[in-house]
Amino acid sequence: MTEFAVLGGGASGLAGAISLGREAERTGLPAHITVYEKLPEPGKKILATGNGRCNLSCQDIDISRYNGDSGLLRHVLDHFTTEDCLDFFHSLGLLIREEDGRLYPYSLNAASVRNVLLSECQRLGVTVRTDYAVSSIARENGEFILNGSEYADMVLFALGGKAAAAHGTDGDGYRILKSLGIRYAPIFPALVQLKTGQDRDLKAVKRMKGTRARAAITLHRADGHPIGLESGEILFTDYGLSGIAAMQLSGDTAVLLRTEHPYLTIDFCPDLPDTVLLSYLRDCSGMRSNCPAGELLVGLLNRKISHEILLRAEISEEAAVSTLRTQQLARIAEEIKAFRLNITGTRGFKDAQVTRGGVPEEELREHSLESFRVPGLFFSGEILNADGICGGYNLHFAWGSGILAGKEMAERAALKGEGRSC
Repeated sequence: MTEFAVLGGGASGLAGAISLGREAERTGLPAHITVYEKLPEPGKKILATGNGRCNLSCQDIDISRYNGDSGLLRHVLDHFTTEDCLDFFHSLGLLIREEDGRLYPYSLNAASVRNVLLSECQRLGVTVRTDYAVSSIARENGEFILNGSEYADMVLFALGGKAAAAHGTDGDGYRILKSLGIRYAPIFPALVQLKTGQDRDLKAVKRMKGTRARAAITLHRADGHPIGLESGEILFTDYGLSGIAAMQLSGDTAVLLRTEHPYLTIDFCPDLPDTVLLSYLRDCSGMRSNCPAGELLVGLLNRKISHEILLRAEISEEAAVSTLRTQQLARIAEEIKAFRLNITGTRGFKDAQVTRGGVPEEELREHSLESFRVPGLFFSGEILNADGICGGYNLHFAWGSGILAGKEMAERAALKGEGRSC
């Protein structure tokens, strides 16, 4: 009987346990699988995903949607496509619906996803131990010893990263990695809000607090070189920027902040070319020639944003529109298309949706999720050096890496049982 331990009862851990159980069932491998979960119930983070609806994958899974080690990402994504994901959940009895390319449970309730996973674990005879935090792993005589008392022949390390500690991922896994001598890439909060601390910029976002806009934002290095561009909704807060477009750039921002001072430029009218926008402003200045400048942009932007645009352009809101020169209209257009905010930080792991960094492919056996330093130890999910953008990409990687690791573990156990080299 091979004893398998799965550390973490989240998305990746539960998928890995099911994969292991199914492989054992299919091949007749004598196996006992135990999932160790520190919280009172497994899958708590699953319940919070997609605003409680669980955006479990999407139709356009591609390596370009991810950050991290390309070899690791290809290994997982080549073995787990969107079709594979659909097949997996259909095999669990979960009906899927699609909304704009994103995949959700038909019920639009994340509990449906967790429930079918746990139901399959029960059918396969997987033991799920809750309120049990694994704080130490030792390896002696070819066996793993957890917390000095629990034994396993193989371990799936699916403890997650450090994002959203309230859901059980508080970074405990990194301390265990260090104790095992396993390196990991520096970790940062990702898919999280951005902060600005410069006095002028902070005052500006505070004045626009609560204002939402559809915009395109570009992240720049300190020397002006653009790093990334995202489009979508942004939300001004009393500390900086939130919204999907801003959060998509947060991982890159956190990395840059280690060595320099990056900044953002916001394009409030991304679908209007510069010449079209300037022509619009000229037309409006003619139509509203008797109005104060504060009324110039009423048909284009939110008033709070308009106020900041004019402030940056050094134009008084009380000034008559008729007095604005072409050069001043051009300055307004420039601010609309490239409103600059200096970024001084991101919100912390507590507010982040995912962790950037983790176990790199250099720590893994070639074309495998197994540690090359500690044979029999496999990794899956957020602990690996891979993270995706919003839209189901991170959950897809969690399912895929868990399922792949489970299959690899079962194969290793079968080879070992036959007395063949692993």
